Amino acid sequence: MRVLLVDDNPNDRELIKRRLCRAFGEIECIEVKNREDFEAALERGTVDVVLTDYRLHWSDGLAVLQAVKWQYPHLPVLMVTDSGNEEVAAQGMREGLSDYVLKGHLARLPSAVQEAIERERLKREHALAQEELRRSHEELQEAMRQLQETQQQVIQQQRLRALGEMASGIAHDFNNALTPILGLTELLMEHPVASADPQVMRYLEMIHTAAQDAAQTVSRLREFYRPRGRAELRQQLDVNAIVEETVQLTAPRWKEQAEAQGVFIRVHTQLQPVPPISANGSELREVLQNLIFNAVDALPHGGDITIRTSLTHHSSPEYVVIEVQDNGVGMDAETRIRCFEPFFTTKGEQGSGLGLAVVYGIVQRHEGKIEVDSQLGVGTTFRVFLPVQTPQETSLLGTDEVASSAPLRILLVEDKPLVREVIREHLLRQGHHVETAADGKQGLERFLAARYDLVITDLAMPVMSGE
Repeated sequence: MRVLLVDDNPNDRELIKRRLCRAFGEIECIEVKNREDFEAALERGTVDVVLTDYRLHWSDGLAVLQAVKWQYPHLPVLMVTDSGNEEVAAQGMREGLSDYVLKGHLARLPSAVQEAIERERLKREHALAQEELRRSHEELQEAMRQLQETQQQVIQQQRLRALGEMASGIAHDFNNALTPILGLTELLMEHPVASADPQVMRYLEMIHTAAQDAAQTVSRLREFYRPRGRAELRQQLDVNAIVEETVQLTAPRWKEQAEAQGVFIRVHTQLQPVPPISANGSELREVLQNLIFNAVDALPHGGDITIRTSLTHHSSPEYVVIEVQDNGVGMDAETRIRCFEPFFTTKGEQGSGLGLAVVYGIVQRHEGKIEVDSQLGVGTTFRVFLPVQTPQETSLLGTDEVASSAPLRILLVEDKPLVREVIREHLLRQGHHVETAADGKQGLERFLAARYDLVITDLAMPVMSGE
């Protein structure tokens, strides 16, 4: 046991040491006779207990107590004195004194020292246990938060998938309705009667333009949940080059158009070296374009857009991360949760609600993921994670061009009579020989019974699908 003994009286110090040696055996006692000794002893530290008289020539026991507790809060301090009183003892206890022993009752000193050391040990263990409990509680809270966040992500993904499937089905039905409108309009525009009447031709052109606009909307809707096709063209792409290119392509929107309205937006790029990724270039540009435009819309009074690229090194597979950050108006919690839903928009008539839905669909189709952080009045950050991988699919058509202009014998398989008739009429006008089938089963029977140069088939059909 190491004892720091603070007492002016050498006789009292000797009595205290003997009493402790009889109780504990050999002890190391550091004797303090003046302020210099005390300060030096405090500097060295490493004692088990401090014993101090109350009345000292250079100070008093309460000042010693305060100095010790300031540097070593858990070090037990006992006052061993014959000059104090109940008021001194009470004040000392309030300030952390472990015990108060009169010099006339030194027989009680060893047990008081032992109890004080034990109490402080228990306090330290209790404090450590409390800290461990607090840390465990925080870890549990964080684990619960992450679990809830993961559950919300799963629920949101399932919801988006269901919405996407519904949207894709609606888009398919719209396409079937638009195909005869566009096809028949084009046939009428080629008719001599229409060519001879400018007003009729103008009306037909207006119908055709409106139908094309509707087809564009349908096309964007289908992009939200279009599965990765077998003939989808991917290639190894330099993400940083795509970012730089898209920034330039979108400049008319975030620079010229904005400045014409008195709004100044600055776009910054912070691009780290990243490996190429296997992706569809036009789709990747569309993702960036939509995210940049979304950031521009969030900056009605101007501001900054920062685009960063980086590589995750601690995941399998590795991901190239594209981050688009703005310091605009931000989103509330509900908007942040629903921003990828098709047709959800906060822009009123100015927004279609399809931009971020298309982004989500493209990222999912590239086996990636997208995250969004946003705070009202602070800004929004979108992070797109795209896996680094070797391209596994190329276009099934390859690089060979179809150069034949001779009439072909074509089998057309389509279950919608009006759509089938429009396509057949177009093909006949191009000089081809066309036979039709109303469903997949009939189409297969005709294909096996004759020889065709080309088969054109719908995918979703009753009886047997086009696949």
